[in-house]
Amino acid sequence: MAHLRRIHHWSGEDLARLLREKARQHGLRSGIDRNRIWLWETGTTPSKESQLLLAEVLDVPAAALDELSWPHWLPAFEQPAPFTPLGSRAALREVQITRMDRRSFLVLSSSTLIEVAADWARIEPRHLSQALDGQHLDEELLTWLEERSGELRTHAAGPHPQVSTLIDAHLNTAIDLITHDRYTEAAGRRLHAVAADLAHCAAWLRFDADRHADAQRHWQAAVHAAHQAGDRDLAAVALSDLAYQATWLSRPADAVRVLEHARSRTRTAAARSLLDVRRARACALLQDRHATQRALSSAETELEQMRPNDTPAVVSWMSMADVNADAGRCWLDLGDPHRAGTAIDSGLGELDPRRARTKAVFLTYRTEGSLQNRDASAAAADARAALDTAIASGATRCIDLASALIRRLNTRTEQPMIELCEYARDRLAG
Repeated sequence: MAHLRRIHHWSGEDLARLLREKARQHGLRSGIDRNRIWLWETGTTPSKESQLLLAEVLDVPAAALDELSWPHWLPAFEQPAPFTPLGSRAALREVQITRMDRRSFLVLSSSTLIEVAADWARIEPRHLSQALDGQHLDEELLTWLEERSGELRTHAAGPHPQVSTLIDAHLNTAIDLITHDRYTEAAGRRLHAVAADLAHCAAWLRFDADRHADAQRHWQAAVHAAHQAGDRDLAAVALSDLAYQATWLSRPADAVRVLEHARSRTRTAAARSLLDVRRARACALLQDRHATQRALSSAETELEQMRPNDTPAVVSWMSMADVNADAGRCWLDLGDPHRAGTAIDSGLGELDPRRARTKAVFLTYRTEGSLQNRDASAAAADARAALDTAIASGATRCIDLASALIRRLNTRTEQPMIELCEYARDRLAG
């Protein structure tokens, strides 16, 4: 409660007033005052009626009050689940709860996000035999889930809106089996690997839709499930995704600290290369040129050691295209547009054409480079291509990135910019 008030800059009296106003809207009288707020914050449980009013003020669905007890339904309740079989089950069940998800709201604060990464980095998986009773999960069902998980990961990269529903359905099945079924230790590891893979895919689909809190929950669930499966690279990559999200939302210092923990237990060169690139991005935003250069050099060195036969599916897409284009983004942030342009051009030229979302993001990088080089025609052409590619991908995050960039150009008087803004209005209106 106190944390929520700080987030919203409310005093105790401010929150009490909002609750009284909400009660009046329902034709009710309420005596909630700042002393009542203080009692709730120090251990007293609010009445069901008061909790319903509070849920409305905080945009939390009333159903969450039945699914989670007080104070766990509060959107700022951020105690990370421990990396134990029971803790991981709790993290997985979290993603099955339907919540109203404000697009920029994050469920994990900076300190909690870093704590999750630090805990994972120092805790080895406990033997699942402690939590398993030796009964066998249906082998045919488990094999089927493993096969579907791989297929859905492949399809999740394309513009298929139905894939999200399928991934959620399969993830819920895996979580229910983990929670309620009986299986051997070996089957348990396979089942947690399926849940980790699906939760990881589901997180990216939510991130692309700008549903950041929900994406956080799914990435955290993926870390837990991968930990129980003994898959260090998938857990590290999911942690690095949380770091990437932090960078995207202008929290690069958090990203650097999370990545330090995540990289400490990676097993493959491809995973380390990805984490190095993401560290470079965060360091560039922090204007640390030396750390950025060191991270990019490490990313290239690791990528050169990447071998297809020992590269897990979660990072099989990693290539020099990613290193080069993200290096370009780094040089833009560090004020070197010429060097940035060369790197981004190389990245776009090498990029797998099926990766439309990534291409849209890279095209916005090139647009910003052209703007720094004062080339209005090139910037307008790249911005148009970025918008078209983002719309074709169906990813809200990419559409918002491209359209926000174009909105910044709305006051420019060059003819290519005027035409670009008119084109964007027509496309987005359609």
